[in-house]
Amino acid sequence: MNWNFCLPVQVLFGAGARSELPNLLRSRRAVLVHAKSAPPPPGNFAGLFAGVQPNPTRQNVADCAAFLQKMRAEVVVAAGGGSVLDCAKAAANGLPLVALPTTAGTGSEVTAISVISDAAGRKTPVVNPQFYPEAAIVDPELTLTCPAKLTAESGMDALSHALEAQWSLGRNPASTALADRAIALVFANLETAYHAPQNLAARTAMSEASLLAGMAFSQARTAGVHACSFPLTTRYGLSHGAACAFTLAAFALLNFKDKDYAQDLARKINRLNEALGLPRTLAQAGIPLADLPALALECLLPANAKNNPVPMNEAMVQNLFEQLA
Repeated sequence: MNWNFCLPVQVLFGAGARSELPNLLRSRRAVLVHAKSAPPPPGNFAGLFAGVQPNPTRQNVADCAAFLQKMRAEVVVAAGGGSVLDCAKAAANGLPLVALPTTAGTGSEVTAISVISDAAGRKTPVVNPQFYPEAAIVDPELTLTCPAKLTAESGMDALSHALEAQWSLGRNPASTALADRAIALVFANLETAYHAPQNLAARTAMSEASLLAGMAFSQARTAGVHACSFPLTTRYGLSHGAACAFTLAAFALLNFKDKDYAQDLARKINRLNEALGLPRTLAQAGIPLADLPALALECLLPANAKNNPVPMNEAMVQNLFEQLA
C-alpha cells in the first residue's frame, strides 16, 4: 500500500500553552479573529475582528479579509471554535495564521479545510494547502468555559472525524492510528467533560482527541456522515456536531465489515448521544418522513459522499434515514 502524509503545522499542546503565543508571533503585526464568548489569548494586537457568525458565509469571509487588509496584518491569530478558525483560514489569503481552538471538536487547527456557507446557507468544504495554519496552540484551559451543549456537539464532531478517518476510502496506516487513539479518548472522557466542565483532565483528553482526529481526517478526509450533516444543518438547523452524531451509528453499521464490532460500536454511539441529550430520531430532529426523498438526494451532493466505503445512492441514504424514524 502506497500512501502520503503531510501536516505542515507546528503543534503546541498542553495546559497553559497559550503563553507561547507572543513567542510565535515574533514581533509581527498581528490581528486577532476572535469569538466574543471565548477568553482572549495573550498578546498585543493591531486589530480585533469579532464578527464571525456560526457557519460563516462567503460574505463573512470577505468582510474578515477586508479587515485584515485594512489593519495591515502580517500574521493572523484565530481564537475560537470551528467557525472562527474556518473563517480566519479562508480570509487570511496566504498570511501566516496561528490557531487557538476554544472547543474540542473540529480539529480545524491542523487541516487545510475551511467549511463556508453560500448565500442560500449550503455548506461547502474548501480544501486549499494555504489554509494550513503556521502553528496550532491547543490549550485545554481555553475549553473550560465551553458550554455543556457545545461540549457535547463538538465532542461528537471529533468522534465523527475519527470514525470516518477509520473507514474512508482515503485512509492510511498513520491516519488510522491517530483515529484509533482519538476514538478511545472520546468514549472515555466526553461524558465527564459534559457533566463536569471544570475537570481539566477530561478537557485535556478531549482536546487531544479533537487534535488527533483532525490530524487523521486531514489525510483521510470525511465521508458519508459529513455529507449528510450539511443538509441536516441547512434544512433543519441542527448544529454541525449534532448533525454528524445523528447518522454516526447508522453509518458504523453500514461501513464496518465486522458486524459484531459494528453493532457494539453503534450501541456505544447511541448510548452516548442519549447521555448527551442529542437527537436520535427523525421526530427529535424535526425531520418529516415526507422530506426523506429530497433529503437523500441532497446528501449525495457533497464530495464527501464519494469517500464512503459503501457507495452511496438515493435508495441507500433514504433507507438509512428511515431506520431513524
